[in-house]
Amino acid sequence: MKLGLNLVRVRPDRIPALAARAEALGYESVFVPDHVVVPVAFDSRYPGTSDGSFPYGGDVPLFDPLVVLAMVAQATTRIRLGTAIYLLPLRHPLVTARTIATLDVLSGGRVILGVGVGWLAEELEALGIDPASRVGRAEEASVALRRLWTETEPSFEGRHFSFAPVHFEPKPLTRPHPPILFGGDSDAALRRALRFGDGWISGGVATTVAEVAALVGRLGELRSTMGEQGEPGAAAVGGDRAGARGADRFEITVLFADPSPDDLDRLVSLGVDRVVAMPWDRSSAAPAAIERFGEAAAAVDGVEIGR
Repeated sequence: MKLGLNLVRVRPDRIPALAARAEALGYESVFVPDHVVVPVAFDSRYPGTSDGSFPYGGDVPLFDPLVVLAMVAQATTRIRLGTAIYLLPLRHPLVTARTIATLDVLSGGRVILGVGVGWLAEELEALGIDPASRVGRAEEASVALRRLWTETEPSFEGRHFSFAPVHFEPKPLTRPHPPILFGGDSDAALRRALRFGDGWISGGVATTVAEVAALVGRLGELRSTMGEQGEPGAAAVGGDRAGARGADRFEITVLFADPSPDDLDRLVSLGVDRVVAMPWDRSSAAPAAIERFGEAAAAVDGVEIGR
């Protein structure tokens, strides 16, 4: 199981040095969040808290995730660059494909694209997008991205996006393309990940292994049901993936704030592929925290860090 870091609570000016140190310690990846705007007033409920409140405040500084990751790429050589999560409905897939391909090429093929449909209806409205269309836009965009990244003269005809055959070069260095991990914890979101994703990334930050076990179990149940009904879906999920290779691999990535060594051991047994941790509560504490967390994690069998 690989270890990543969730940099949502790190000041951008401190991110390059922290990512470089994480790389030296053997962490596999870093992940950053995405929003374009936070409206002054909104009624939408945030899915990551029990009461639906937005935990970061309306005046939280927002930075474009791909620009931040480009800065990380410049400061590192191996650590992978992830989004947790990129709001796919907010952009046209031609724009997303271009920026992700650019980052992947310039970083040497290190991008992991964690995506979601979004929860903040008022943000979509501010961009002139009907919130009711967000699921369809995300699903179509994921299909269009793969065509743009893999086909010689890609085209797309959908309800929300359409474009005639285009030249799209360069292709990403990652083959066949950067992995697209769909986020969200509802049954609909899990099905979407199985149908359109190369993996699943949790919608919120888990605090217990029981939460993760329930979701991984549900993924497996849905995959079985989809297979029985002849629906397209992932070939293998969680601990059910023994022997799976290539396109048959369906990665499970879990955001987990500060898992203990026992938590990590249990997550390994669940078949989780990647844990993205955030074992600090303020930017200044992050450098010491990743040293402490990495040392503890390295003692857990099945965890890949510093090895």
